[in-house]
Amino acid sequence: MCKESYAIHPILSLIYSLLLFVVGLLFVKQIWFWLFFVTFLILFLLFRFEKIIIKTIPFILIFGLIMSGLTIINGNKSDVLYAFYRVLALGLAAILSISVKPINLVRAFNQLHFPRWISLGFLIVIRFMQIFCEEIKQIRQAIVLRGIRFINTPVLWSRAFFIPLIIRVLSISEGLAISLETRGFATNIESSSYQIICFKRRDLIFSCLFLACLAFYIYWFSGGYR
Repeated sequence: MCKESYAIHPILSLIYSLLLFVVGLLFVKQIWFWLFFVTFLILFLLFRFEKIIIKTIPFILIFGLIMSGLTIINGNKSDVLYAFYRVLALGLAAILSISVKPINLVRAFNQLHFPRWISLGFLIVIRFMQIFCEEIKQIRQAIVLRGIRFINTPVLWSRAFFIPLIIRVLSISEGLAISLETRGFATNIESSSYQIICFKRRDLIFSCLFLACLAFYIYWFSGGYR
């Protein structure tokens, strides 16, 4: 039985995220890019992505300022604006990507009969990144507790950060491999799932609105709308 959820189907979210990013990069030099950005932002708000949007705002602002600052060194004002627009396009695409739960993505792959190694690969990579980020936070907290500062002792700080990180990466990789073996994961058997990831009416409505907006701006970009 399908579970009720406000999330868009995981595979659709990944496909639309990629489309939005690629098309957004094409539009960064258009004077109407802000209209493109606001249109899809409103669409995401209508489909209750507001919590994810709030989470991505700090990333967009910080990364946008960094990219703009790096561009202003050798570029003009237009290049700085375009650099920030590219970050906005990435932020829009990230909203859909972040909404995808890894386990639901794997279930969707299995139900559509994707090769098992693809779904297992996605699950391993996503889980590895989650553990990797947690380990970085713990190592940084340990460095702070020891009173080591990068500005004062950069060599000592680097040793205290990178050596434990390398050891933990090797340990995480081995742990994930052992975890797959002990759970009996295999690529040559048919998988099953207790939760069905269905295509819902919400997915259809979102797809129609998303593709209609995308087609309109592509038509405008190609010179069809003056």
